[in-house]
Amino acid sequence: MALPAQAEIRVVDDHGEALTLAAPTKRIVALAPHLVEDAFAAGAGAQLVGVIAGSDYPAAARELPRVGSYRGIALEAVVSAQPDLVLAWGSGTPDDLVRQLQALDIPVYRSEPRRLADIAGNLRDIGLLSGHPAAGERAAARFERALLESRQQLTPAPRVFYQLGQAPLTTLAGGQIVTRVIQHCGGEPLFADAPVLVPEIGWEALLLARPQVIVAAAKDDAWQAFWAGHEALPAVASGTLYSLDPDAVSRPGPRLAQAARQLCADLADAAARLASLDPGQRQAQ
Repeated sequence: MALPAQAEIRVVDDHGEALTLAAPTKRIVALAPHLVEDAFAAGAGAQLVGVIAGSDYPAAARELPRVGSYRGIALEAVVSAQPDLVLAWGSGTPDDLVRQLQALDIPVYRSEPRRLADIAGNLRDIGLLSGHPAAGERAAARFERALLESRQQLTPAPRVFYQLGQAPLTTLAGGQIVTRVIQHCGGEPLFADAPVLVPEIGWEALLLARPQVIVAAAKDDAWQAFWAGHEALPAVASGTLYSLDPDAVSRPGPRLAQAARQLCADLADAAARLASLDPGQRQAQ
């Protein structure tokens, strides 16, 4: 008796491009740490044959062959891994490399999560492409459930400055997923309407914005010393400065749900502190 032909696998990536595989992929190269985390979460960790430097989670990712770094990815290194699927980062993988891989008939899935829901979509897609649809669905549902549990509204919404860089002082604008996390947690992200994704912020603009909370991605609180002596800023005066796990908040993968839970707790703490101020102090905020 003839066996039924296996149906093609078709997904649409974050660039709106359709990707069709005749069968689940067996060899995957992932060109961003968040895509490595996605692949493991979706059940495809054993199919990874190449990753980019900096891919350190989960622990098994540290043992995988490197095909490049943020400084550069050699086409030859990717091709020599003999992938039948490359997971690329939309804004982090050079377009020339993507085109060269496609010209060699190597399928490329580009991930560019701009909304929290996009992360769940990536997990489902990678599960499908790798032949683990149930695992991908479980990972996506787990992520969505964690987000639902952490989501909160704060009234009034505390004004939040996300410190990306220190010298010069930079932040992230509305097109970045960290801004979405701040909104998810009930905060008002400052400078979200900036015309560039990574705006440089002058002191005068920051004083006018009067942030009530300052957060930064850092492994410890040493960065907070930078703000000493700037009590004209409400966040500094009230001590509402918080450190976030840098990998969890900066990688748009499954651990972003953990970062959201952490930030939501921090903003709830800040809101409680602000509410406890006497009327005169609140007016100054």
